[in-house]
Amino acid sequence: MNTEFTFRIAGSYKPSDIPMERLGEYLVALGELFGEKDSVHFARLTESSTVVHARIEPPAVPKVERRVRMVAAGEGTRSARKAYDRLDDMLRSDNATGSLVGGDGNVIRVDFQGRNRPAEMTYGPIKQMGALDGEVIRVEGRDSTVHVGIVDGTESYSLEAPEAMGRELAALFRIGLVRFHGEGTWLRHGDGRWELRRFKIDRIESKLDRAPVSEVVAALREIGPGRWAKSRDPIGELLAERKGGESEH
Repeated sequence: MNTEFTFRIAGSYKPSDIPMERLGEYLVALGELFGEKDSVHFARLTESSTVVHARIEPPAVPKVERRVRMVAAGEGTRSARKAYDRLDDMLRSDNATGSLVGGDGNVIRVDFQGRNRPAEMTYGPIKQMGALDGEVIRVEGRDSTVHVGIVDGTESYSLEAPEAMGRELAALFRIGLVRFHGEGTWLRHGDGRWELRRFKIDRIESKLDRAPVSEVVAALREIGPGRWAKSRDPIGELLAERKGGESEH
């Protein structure tokens, strides 16, 4: 016998007015929360707000129930937690709340705060000197400021530079990794994520050592410990050298 779960969207849409695309987004996220995609099926929509009924095939029921129970306890796999957060974000965006109920006798329940979720605290803007690495993929300048687009892996940033740096930056287009020094303006979100709002370049370092870590380690091993390995107090000797040969010890 199939087991049924019901997902309720309360406070916003009814089945007659929920956009099809939005309903599809809810169904995709709900399917990701359940897992076992080949064994979970959309059954129907019913009234009383918008209630999505999902049918779980018998062989997959224990796995789905365990997955949902873990999420209800604030645990579970990364993919399940991500799906929960996505559903909660959609409910918040739609000014709604939600709940997922299922299992034998409806003994499993997951609540979604949605619009009732406390607002996240954002800290900043925070200005700090620092450096960013990336490959130059865009250089534009329509006024006294040059706008530079860089990418580092999957992260991309938009930086600013004085007009005088325009030609230097244009020459760095697609040459590889470049380091930009300057002042960054950041926001820190409540989930710990940092967001760069502005970065003013004041110095560029284009000749970076791109040697693999293995080569750097090998080079350090070749240098060896030198005379420090024979010293009883290497730190004291180093401090003495920095003070011009005078030591307090």
